[in-house]
Amino acid sequence: MLQKSEKIICIRLQNLVLKKVFTELILILNAEIDDVEFILFNSSDKITKLPHYVISDKESIIQLIDEDFSKTIKKIFLISSTPIDIKTNIEIINYDLPFKFLNFIEYIISDLRQNFNKQNKIISINKLSYDESARKIFNEKISLILTEKENEIFCYLLESGRSVGKNVLLKNIWKYNEGIDTHTLETHIYSLRKKLEKNLEIKNILEHNDKGYLLNKTLL
Repeated sequence: MLQKSEKIICIRLQNLVLKKVFTELILILNAEIDDVEFILFNSSDKITKLPHYVISDKESIIQLIDEDFSKTIKKIFLISSTPIDIKTNIEIINYDLPFKFLNFIEYIISDLRQNFNKQNKIISINKLSYDESARKIFNEKISLILTEKENEIFCYLLESGRSVGKNVLLKNIWKYNEGIDTHTLETHIYSLRKKLEKNLEIKNILEHNDKGYLLNKTLL
């Protein structure tokens, strides 16, 4: 089993109310959870343990992304009423208040554990190979990197082998965040479809029918 210090969730907040809530919460979490460590830090603090996930607010995130240790960050959970437009390779997941803090924390812990436990799985699809953990579709000529959500959608449709409805995708891909709507899903589907068609030079790989979305593996 991984030691506690190997799974790090850092919390950087400038909002005083949120900061107070999380200060009290992490005392309980660190006492009860063995394999994940929560660290609350300020902009002036020296980071001695590199984080994997970060919980932040809008006032803190820009400075956070510019710092050297940001290279280790896989996801940022942004607590903000509005999404932020910022260029970064880190996946930013936006959460708007109010929400249930314990459900929020439980989802983040579960997601972090899954990412740590996910084994390198390479699947052969006709003339292509798919590396789920690296989010990569490749062969001797191409190497296509998917975003986190594109990868989750692609993997789910690939393993389903059938048409999957919007509500099923929303439930299985976004899990906790009930505020996600179908427009968000459709945006990621559109991006994935365009990326596949452009790089693989094949049309109609990702189909939409009356039952939902279907990944046409016979064309790959």
